Amino acid sequence: METITNAIKVETTIDEATATAIPALRPLLGKRVELIALQADLPPADAPKRKLTVDELLAQRVDAPPGVPPLAEADIQRAIIAGALDGNL
Repeated sequence: METITNAIKVETTIDEATATAIPALRPLLGKRVELIALQADLPPADAPKRKLTVDELLAQRVDAPPGVPPLAEADIQRAIIAGALDGNL
């Protein structure tokens, strides 16, 4: 069994600022809650080991159809320019 040290307990009402800062609390907007903060000993599982390049970031955010390679930053910039020149803003 673990011993909990340095826990912080806060009683508050979830307002818009808190819900914006911590989106998981949005369902509790306007409710009175008790929040308890504990230090996390492990980094989040999804924390990147290194910074992503722009191309890697864009490739992760875009769900391309099967067989279509990830988009590069230059591809996206060309598409934006082409859309602007065609008047498709």
